[in-house]
Amino acid sequence: MDNNFSTYMLADQSLRAGAGTLTIAIRLPWYRTLPLSTVRVAQLRIDGEDVPGDRIEFEINGHRRPLLQCEDLIDEQWFVLDDATLHVRGPDLKNQSEHLIDVTLNLHPPYMPGFTWVTHSSKRLQVQR
Repeated sequence: MDNNFSTYMLADQSLRAGAGTLTIAIRLPWYRTLPLSTVRVAQLRIDGEDVPGDRIEFEINGHRRPLLQCEDLIDEQWFVLDDATLHVRGPDLKNQSEHLIDVTLNLHPPYMPGFTWVTHSSKRLQVQR
């Protein structure tokens, strides 16, 4: 689960909060561009609490969608150098407070049938406004 991408998957200083939503920037834990349909946010935890998928939206390439719709997006690409943003409804976090963020991504590269690349990243991030 932890691998060479774990340290970099959660972008430093990327936790932002305001108006009942928080955002977190994440990086693709793979060496090549992948279709969004092959990427699964397996788990998001904030301070040890699981965040249900229906409270998360995924933003990439200027498009923001409910997380649960991403598995159908075979033509949307996550380019290896681009950050994606997770938009999470609630909880209300205070400016400059520090929180433990845990994210697990499962990747299913289309050219490797039956293979799943699992990456977990955990960081303490401070809320930026």
